[in-house]
Amino acid sequence: MDRRSRYNGILIIWLAVYFLIGWCVWSFQAGELLLIGYLAVSTILYAVAAFLFRCPACRMPVLLRPRRFLGFEIFSWSCCVPSTCRHCGERLSP
Repeated sequence: MDRRSRYNGILIIWLAVYFLIGWCVWSFQAGELLLIGYLAVSTILYAVAAFLFRCPACRMPVLLRPRRFLGFEIFSWSCCVPSTCRHCGERLSP
Protein backbone atom coordinates (compact mmCIF):
# COMPACT_ATOMS: atom_id res chain seq x y z
CA MET A 1 0.00 0.00 0.00
CA ASP A 2 1.54 3.32 -1.04
CA ARG A 3 1.53 6.60 0.88
CA ARG A 4 -1.35 8.13 -1.04
CA SER A 5 -3.59 5.11 -0.39
CA ARG A 6 -2.77 5.15 3.32
CA TYR A 7 -3.41 8.87 3.60
CA ASN A 8 -6.68 8.65 1.65
CA GLY A 9 -7.76 5.75 3.88
CA ILE A 10 -7.04 7.82 6.98
CA LEU A 11 -9.00 10.72 5.49
CA ILE A 12 -12.01 8.46 4.80
CA ILE A 13 -11.86 6.99 8.31
CA TRP A 14 -11.67 10.51 9.79
CA LEU A 15 -14.73 11.58 7.82
CA ALA A 16 -16.66 8.45 8.82
CA VAL A 17 -15.85 9.00 12.52
CA TYR A 18 -16.91 12.64 12.21
CA PHE A 19 -20.30 11.67 10.80
CA LEU A 20 -20.67 8.83 13.31
CA ILE A 21 -19.95 11.15 16.24
CA GLY A 22 -22.29 13.76 14.80
CA TRP A 23 -25.09 11.27 14.29
CA CYS A 24 -24.70 9.59 17.70
CA VAL A 25 -24.07 12.50 20.06
CA TRP A 26 -25.89 15.45 18.51
CA SER A 27 -28.99 14.82 20.64
CA PHE A 28 -26.96 14.89 23.88
CA GLN A 29 -26.96 18.02 25.98
CA ALA A 30 -23.44 19.04 24.84
CA GLY A 31 -23.23 17.04 21.61
CA GLU A 32 -22.19 20.00 19.50
CA LEU A 33 -19.28 20.60 21.88
CA LEU A 34 -18.03 17.08 21.19
CA LEU A 35 -18.04 17.82 17.47
CA ILE A 36 -16.24 21.11 17.97
CA GLY A 37 -13.67 19.36 20.17
CA TYR A 38 -13.21 16.63 17.56
CA LEU A 39 -12.64 19.26 14.85
CA ALA A 40 -10.19 21.19 17.05
CA VAL A 41 -8.12 18.10 17.87
CA SER A 42 -8.24 17.01 14.22
CA THR A 43 -7.01 20.41 13.04
CA ILE A 44 -4.09 20.33 15.45
CA LEU A 45 -3.15 16.78 14.41
CA TYR A 46 -3.43 17.70 10.73
CA ALA A 47 -1.19 20.74 11.23
CA VAL A 48 1.45 18.51 12.80
CA ALA A 49 1.07 15.92 10.02
CA ALA A 50 1.31 18.60 7.32
CA PHE A 51 4.83 19.37 8.46
CA LEU A 52 5.86 15.76 9.16
CA PHE A 53 4.80 14.10 5.88
CA ARG A 54 7.78 14.85 3.66
CA CYS A 55 9.13 13.91 0.25
CA PRO A 56 11.77 11.17 0.57
CA ALA A 57 14.04 12.91 -1.96
CA CYS A 58 14.04 16.63 -1.07
CA ARG A 59 12.46 16.50 2.43
CA MET A 60 9.88 19.22 1.60
CA PRO A 61 6.42 18.82 3.22
CA VAL A 62 4.05 17.30 0.63
CA LEU A 63 0.79 18.45 2.24
CA LEU A 64 1.80 22.11 2.00
CA ARG A 65 1.15 23.65 -1.40
CA PRO A 66 3.44 26.56 -2.35
CA ARG A 67 1.73 29.54 -4.01
CA ARG A 68 3.13 32.79 -5.37
CA PHE A 69 1.35 35.93 -4.20
CA LEU A 70 2.71 39.44 -4.81
CA GLY A 71 6.23 38.07 -5.18
CA PHE A 72 6.07 36.05 -1.97
CA GLU A 73 5.91 32.28 -1.64
CA ILE A 74 3.00 31.40 0.65
CA PHE A 75 2.17 27.84 1.71
CA SER A 76 -1.42 26.65 1.95
CA TRP A 77 -2.64 23.32 3.24
CA SER A 78 -3.74 20.65 0.85
CA CYS A 79 -6.27 17.99 1.79
CA CYS A 80 -5.12 15.49 -0.83
CA VAL A 81 -1.63 14.07 -1.27
CA PRO A 82 -0.24 14.74 -4.77
CA SER A 83 1.19 11.89 -6.84
CA THR A 84 4.50 13.75 -7.29
CA CYS A 85 6.39 16.20 -5.10
CA ARG A 86 5.57 19.80 -5.98
CA HIS A 87 9.15 20.86 -5.31
CA CYS A 88 11.37 18.24 -7.00
CA GLY A 89 8.91 16.16 -9.07
CA GLU A 90 9.78 12.85 -7.36
CA ARG A 91 7.00 10.23 -7.28
CA LEU A 92 5.51 9.77 -3.82
CA SER A 93 3.98 6.34 -4.34
CA PRO A 94 6.51 4.04 -2.62
